Amino acid sequence: MTVSPFDYEATLLACARGDQKAFQRLYEHEAPRMLALGMSMLGQRAAAEELVCDTFVLVWKNAESFDASSGKGRAWLYSILRYRALKRLRQSSSYTLKGATSSESLPVLTPEPGQSATSLLNALTRLDESQRHPILMAFYKGYSYEQIATRLKISPIQARMRAQVGLSHLRELRQA
Repeated sequence: MTVSPFDYEATLLACARGDQKAFQRLYEHEAPRMLALGMSMLGQRAAAEELVCDTFVLVWKNAESFDASSGKGRAWLYSILRYRALKRLRQSSSYTLKGATSSESLPVLTPEPGQSATSLLNALTRLDESQRHPILMAFYKGYSYEQIATRLKISPIQARMRAQVGLSHLRELRQA
């Protein structure tokens, strides 16, 4: 993925000041990629379009809460999109596992403050495939542990354990 020269942080600060043109530039720049991710996660174009719309409404309303010292602007945008998508998926499917609640959080993959996305990707490639796949399926597809288990032909508990062990290893690799 090519790094864009688009200045997300400055654009979000302008949005926080009520600059509608900055908001329009942000939408035009990022909405197509967000729509693609939304379609990947939700599987339906109409639902993905609604997700992107909801995300941008939240961005406009909450732009002043963006804090550049706690992360990148683009990551902030995508975290809003991802959490909204996961909320929809939870509402529309059974997320309950034996021994787990529907509110159980799934893996969150964002670079630590001061680290690049490249360092995160490098750490992911060093994970064992049995740990990496459940993490990526949860993050990119928004799959529940039960859905991951079905696709990998393992039990939901195994899917959860693999993801948790993988996340633990990922933290260690990123700190090294």
